[in-house]
Amino acid sequence: MPGYVNPTRAARVALERIPYDSSAWEATIEGHPDLEVFHGSAWLDYLAASQGAEPVIAVVRAGGRSVGHFVGAMVRRYGIRILGSPLRGWGTQCMGFLLEDGFDRRRAAEALLPFAFGDLGCLHVELADRHLTGDQMAGAGYAVETGRTFVVDLARPEEEIFAGMRQKTRQYLRKAARLELRPEVATGPDFADDFYGQLVDVFGHQGLVPTYGVERVRQLIRALQPTGQLLLMRVLGPEGRCVASGVSIGRNRTAVNWGAAFFRADSELHPNEVLWWEAMRYWRSRGATRYDMGGGGDYKAKYGGAETPTFHFHRSRYGVLRYGRSGVRSLFRARQFLAGRGMGGKSTRRQG
Repeated sequence: MPGYVNPTRAARVALERIPYDSSAWEATIEGHPDLEVFHGSAWLDYLAASQGAEPVIAVVRAGGRSVGHFVGAMVRRYGIRILGSPLRGWGTQCMGFLLEDGFDRRRAAEALLPFAFGDLGCLHVELADRHLTGDQMAGAGYAVETGRTFVVDLARPEEEIFAGMRQKTRQYLRKAARLELRPEVATGPDFADDFYGQLVDVFGHQGLVPTYGVERVRQLIRALQPTGQLLLMRVLGPEGRCVASGVSIGRNRTAVNWGAAFFRADSELHPNEVLWWEAMRYWRSRGATRYDMGGGGDYKAKYGGAETPTFHFHRSRYGVLRYGRSGVRSLFRARQFLAGRGMGGKSTRRQG
């Protein structure tokens, strides 16, 4: 398969798939400094439930010596086998590699192509690794999509994190305390209904509908809540009614916002400020040193995070598949817009 990999480097670095066993995998990755929630067996279980994805774990070998592992999952879409690490739409920020310190990740990424197209028989592969940049991957055979997120440094003292927020944000948090808005850690699948109802409200104000259904939230709760890697949080208003809710995930040094929602009618209470701040405090208390706010959005800058570029790499075995990928994404956005129009572009609000 010429044209997608440097054969000299492929001879030195290769991926070898190994059987996936959740208990054995957890024992293998425990203690790795780059470990995140997205690498673990609970997340792979979530992808199996929500996407019908088959876990793919591979040893990365350089000159026959193991230098780490690759983590991903396979799906079949439109009759095509696809390897995602991760795929867009999985609600998964990054996966990629767990490698020994100092090993060149680009070499592992190059070796991923013959593994995906040859060993696995896939026709398309996607890769997002927190430690792979666009500059590193230039000329490696992948197309790249760039984005951004905001990352808050949780290694600082709490008062310093608070002081790093914009003045108005700090004022809103003090106002919320005076109004007796209360954060509450939630458990159980019923939380999904509260969260999703507020999410519908948020999307409805944009004339859209959410990109996933409420069952996706339930699947996430079932897979992750027993592990302690999931935070479900409600913000209760002065009358004890839920006015905002959020989902965040974390493991090792990294916590990530998965979703946040509120009723627009309650926006004057500023419950989102409480939601974000309390999530940061929660994960910091559990040893996280960074809180990734889960994507762009200019409003996120007010929480004091550093704007950070993100990179999503992809490669199709046949060039024509790139156009199919773009077409599917365009069709999805059109369907989302039309579904929102079908709701009249109006939000749903809960009273009482």
